[in-house]
Amino acid sequence: MKPCLALVAAAIPALCAASCAGPLVRPAVAPSREAREAVLILPGFGYGRDQGKAFKEVSAAASRDGVDLYVAPFLTRSGLDDSRARLERFIRDERLERYERLHVFAFIAGAWTMNPLLDRMALPNLTSVIYDRSPFQERAPKIAAAKLRRRAWLRYGRTIFDIARTPYPAIAGRPLSVALLVESAPTPFILSHAKDADAYGPFAFDCDGLGQPYDDCAYLPMNHADLYTRFAEVWPEVHAFIRTGRFSAAADRSTPSNVVLTEVRR
Repeated sequence: MKPCLALVAAAIPALCAASCAGPLVRPAVAPSREAREAVLILPGFGYGRDQGKAFKEVSAAASRDGVDLYVAPFLTRSGLDDSRARLERFIRDERLERYERLHVFAFIAGAWTMNPLLDRMALPNLTSVIYDRSPFQERAPKIAAAKLRRRAWLRYGRTIFDIARTPYPAIAGRPLSVALLVESAPTPFILSHAKDADAYGPFAFDCDGLGQPYDDCAYLPMNHADLYTRFAEVWPEVHAFIRTGRFSAAADRSTPSNVVLTEVRR
């Protein structure tokens, strides 16, 4: 095989991994009655084909509680603006405005995509937003853009570079209940780039240091990959918040402190 053809062949799987995002998930069928509220999950870069199973299991459980669950595979390779346009189309096409109450669970890239969109999109039934936050994983796009530029572009396109250079865009000015679920474990990617991650400064685990006004905040003993595959373990806290505006009494509210990844690796 000629060198240029070999390069193209090697790039195709990586491009497919990004363009063929994880599956769309719609509500489990409930013919006896129509649910009056819905949860829209906005996944991020870690969402692939294998993660759809976990969300489909949660969808069935949510349906029994009278909640329709949607997972929107909205991220594109062509940047945050196009990803926002795709998310806006998803919300319109799925007619999410028909619910009395709409709730959102936003993974990291989901927040970067959705929050600015809400400045121009009327969603009067949007009632609450739960954000997945990670002082560790939120440094991953910056590390990938700075240290792995070619590989990052082949897999994720322009979007990961957009997120890397965009400060967290806090949501504000809407009458919403807002919660933070903070990952307290690093992914293998972050551990393998521990020096680069530490170089950006101390990790701010304190809820007030995450730049997002909130009504409740709790910590998860998971890394970013865990949250996709073990979302069923998180669902009870999500369900508690959308019902009451607070996580349960069992939620972990103990703030990790003084984390240095290069010491964690030892």
